[in-house]
Amino acid sequence: MTDRILKDIRFYESEKQNIAGQSLPNELGEIFIPTKDTNYIGQRIARKLNELKFTYGEFDHIYINLTTILKEGEIIVSNRNIDKRIKYIDFGISSENLNSLSDSEKNNFIKSVTFKVLKQISSGSNLEVVNQTEKLIAEFDTEIKIHFKSKETTSFKIDIYYQIETVSGGTKAVIEYKDKKNNICSSVNYKLQFYEDIYTLMDTIGLTDSTIILKPKKSFTADISNERYETPITLKITDFKKCNCH
Repeated sequence: MTDRILKDIRFYESEKQNIAGQSLPNELGEIFIPTKDTNYIGQRIARKLNELKFTYGEFDHIYINLTTILKEGEIIVSNRNIDKRIKYIDFGISSENLNSLSDSEKNNFIKSVTFKVLKQISSGSNLEVVNQTEKLIAEFDTEIKIHFKSKETTSFKIDIYYQIETVSGGTKAVIEYKDKKNNICSSVNYKLQFYEDIYTLMDTIGLTDSTIILKPKKSFTADISNERYETPITLKITDFKKCNCH
């Protein structure tokens, strides 16, 4: 069995027993009415854990099932064997309590549940990564940055991050440039329609005459995804705004 790095966290709900390990939970909407941010919360936490190389055995998708079958707060790793890369984890809830929550309270609840589940299934370095991510989410919330890739020479360093559906400006790439000779850092944001787009859109990083050139991947599926953007992406460093160095 090969350990896989976590890719995704999603949320489901159920009011029925897990019969013979095969009954599937439903999408949210009856027991727990999701907020606009519910799915993004799972994505932010999962992608930060992905950056920090969190693993849970062979499973790279964790599906958290909010269920009225269990006692409130009880956590059980389900025996639903649907896919060798997906693990369902049941979390006991009270539908009455959930329905009384405001959107802000619901978002805090989902974050709390997610980290309780992750801590239950983690130990050692994985638990350290979960605790680190929980602190970052508490500090930055929707503005948390996930590192994508870097390019570094003796004179400069370019880091690319992405943010998922921030309150301040939606989903975007953040390109940071560090002039190592003068210790000056600056950055610019680039709007993304979906955070996944960054993986085909910004494949290679180049620097020519104070212009950063981000070239896309070349493949049939990448070309389709990248049709939404002008490629290659060219960014003049003179248009960047000063920022704190990492």
